[in-house]
Amino acid sequence: MNFKEILDVFKEPAFLIDRERKIIACGQGVGEMGYRPESLVGSSLESLMSPPFRGTAEAVIETAFKVGRPTSVKVEVLNAFSETVPAELRVVALEEKGQARFLSSIYPQSAINYSLLEEVNLPIWVMDLRGNVIFKNDAAKPVLRRLGNILPRDGEEIKLKDLSYITKVREVADRFQRVRVVILLNTQSLLADKLNRFVVAGVLASLVAHDVKNAISSTILLTDLIDDPSLRKRIYNGVMRIYRIHQRILNLARGKVEAQEVRLDEVVNEVLDDLKHKLLRKSIKVRREYPKDFTLKTDRNALYEILLNLISNAIDASIPGGEVVVAAGVSHNVSSGKMEKFISIRDSGPGIPPDRLDKIFAPLFTSKKNGMGLGLFIVKLLSSSVGAHVKVKSEPGKGAEFMVLFPAES
Repeated sequence: MNFKEILDVFKEPAFLIDRERKIIACGQGVGEMGYRPESLVGSSLESLMSPPFRGTAEAVIETAFKVGRPTSVKVEVLNAFSETVPAELRVVALEEKGQARFLSSIYPQSAINYSLLEEVNLPIWVMDLRGNVIFKNDAAKPVLRRLGNILPRDGEEIKLKDLSYITKVREVADRFQRVRVVILLNTQSLLADKLNRFVVAGVLASLVAHDVKNAISSTILLTDLIDDPSLRKRIYNGVMRIYRIHQRILNLARGKVEAQEVRLDEVVNEVLDDLKHKLLRKSIKVRREYPKDFTLKTDRNALYEILLNLISNAIDASIPGGEVVVAAGVSHNVSSGKMEKFISIRDSGPGIPPDRLDKIFAPLFTSKKNGMGLGLFIVKLLSSSVGAHVKVKSEPGKGAEFMVLFPAES
């Protein structure tokens, strides 16, 4: 079997490339991208990549050549219609008559989490660019029966019987084709509108989550080409911080909880590093009142999000030049008779008015001008998910203290 026969075995686009990254031959799978095999011979592999990823293609080939094993990376490729498609590029270094050759294959990725769209209780459907419906969730089925195959425009108002909807339309990649995701928002009430917007934000965030991971993977690969070890390490650490944030968001969205022994000081360091700009802007000092070896057995991602929200709120509430205190220890729960570990966040702000104390954990309640009313609601939900509970105490003019209490044995 020659190389051309090997390339045709691949259902996905596959290429034989020389040392200069020129395409020597390609399989029939390139038809998936809208190309004819003969039209690509002699062109460079980089020409199939979207501009930000052309250096990535070069880097993955060089890596495969140096390490002598299959190498892969997330990229974005261009189909025959110049549409951007997320994909995984895999490269294997070969040798033919003493010359270096590379077998490359492109595996398209979908930007759509169809199982998530099935669960959302809003009418959502997906159409190709010709207007054909290729997916619809249960809530969308009765709507489509009334609408037919009409493609609503983004922001268009639709009335169905006695209900009014606003349309959100987003174009994303689904393997080698571009598609449109259509979401209908019920506008009957302000509360419904806000809740709908939060759901839509979550859906759209899930649609682009893989794009973030693609960019991260490509950047990590490119750092290997930087000669300066110090600069390479700084860039790598920065990219890995973005990756950890990305993973935390995905894990929390999936409700994924993993208990482990967590050093509080390490998590606080990470939170303060991410809030560094806010601390500097208001000249806020952070004082720690806990042993450096203080640990909790809990989910690290949830703990990070809890502390991020509480410390960020404490910075916002504190006066310029003020102080935020992070304390921790062990206390005795009188009602249960059991010991608890606690983390406390105290600010140097004006305090919370008594009439608001019983409302602050409610969703959508906020006293901030540009607040969304979700921070403390998220703190409460995450605390409950790891078996903890939250208390707050405040006196006008004396700041506020939020305390998260964990069962000592958990």
